[in-house]
Amino acid sequence: MRHAQPELPTIDSGITLLETDERATGALQSLVLDQILLEGGSAIWMDANGHGTTEQLSRIAPSMRALDRIRIARAFTPWQHQSLCQDLAPEITEETAVAVLPAFDWFYRSEDLPRGNGERMLTAAVDLVSEIAETYDIPVLVTQHTDDELTAPIRERADDVIRCKQTPYGPRFTGDEYETLVYPLDNGMMQTTLAFWKRVLTTRHPAVAGADSPTEVSVHGSY
Repeated sequence: MRHAQPELPTIDSGITLLETDERATGALQSLVLDQILLEGGSAIWMDANGHGTTEQLSRIAPSMRALDRIRIARAFTPWQHQSLCQDLAPEITEETAVAVLPAFDWFYRSEDLPRGNGERMLTAAVDLVSEIAETYDIPVLVTQHTDDELTAPIRERADDVIRCKQTPYGPRFTGDEYETLVYPLDNGMMQTTLAFWKRVLTTRHPAVAGADSPTEVSVHGSY
């Protein structure tokens, strides 16, 4: 049986909020890799809560060379995350295909913040990112740790919402104008694993698949 060409949603300019089922491991990383391979550009990744690990990225990427296009900056406090948002604009170039901000609300839930500061800091960060997306006309991919009152500003400012949910037949992306097709195997079943996402990306980008690559990689100094 010949496998159908796998599909992934397109990330357009503006803020896209990705909502994922916890079981759909690797969905965020796959969308980022697919975007930079489609556009031939790079990604700026402002990490929170350990989403930007090279272990996952290297296991998914059809070629390790693709990881050279991902620049990762890590925050460890709400103030550092706010600073990264403020410093994002100067890092944008003509080669930037997507800016990635996973778990956007993670640090603003810190018990170290005085009451109300988390809400104010998150709203200010959302305003900064929204202005960048509009000014530079680039896709900004955001996820949130928890969907509640704190993250209301993220949803309000999002131009698009993509949902990824695990089903008995494989992961299913849905959005206002998109619904994924199931990626069939010979036995009619599919399990979402990092190997699965690598197979999807390899099929979508055969030109870069199979390139000689080291077994251990560094993404701008981070392993």
